[in-house]
Amino acid sequence: MPRTVENLGSGVLIDADGHVLTNEHVVARATRIQVSLADGREFDATLIGADPNNDIAVLKVDTQEKLPWIAPGSSTDLMVGEPVIAIGNPFGLSHTVTTGVISAIDRSIRTGDRVYHGFLQTDASINPGNSGGPLLNAEGKLIAINTAVYNNAQGIGFAIPIDAARRVVSELIEHGEVSPV
Repeated sequence: MPRTVENLGSGVLIDADGHVLTNEHVVARATRIQVSLADGREFDATLIGADPNNDIAVLKVDTQEKLPWIAPGSSTDLMVGEPVIAIGNPFGLSHTVTTGVISAIDRSIRTGDRVYHGFLQTDASINPGNSGGPLLNAEGKLIAINTAVYNNAQGIGFAIPIDAARRVVSELIEHGEVSPV
């Protein structure tokens, strides 16, 4: 008998065309993707492309309706101590908002057999289900994508800076894959 498994994650609408930026590990092995908005609307979404080497995926919401979206900001001038806001779906608790600060810049983290470089470290609560959600600065600008939590520790989360994600997102939307650098 086929088995159905539901996985919860987060994402952020990044343009008026309905593109959603999330993590590759959020949508890996998905056969159906559904996007739920804070206002209760739900839509099916299609995977445009995913890059496991950068843990980034782009979805497209299947609708003609106008959707709320946020333009990616910049992560080039972030400073340690800068306040941030993490939004996500931790442990299935939808649309949760937490706050903290940038704890470190340019961290490397290991997950399984991969090592990722250039991540932001934050003490804003990032838990399972927050992956793929937005990390905003105090002005509400998208500066990173929540990605990972440090095992066996509270208050140590990691996010992909939006400037690092920008090239990957552009290539995924344009070509469905990322060309080697």
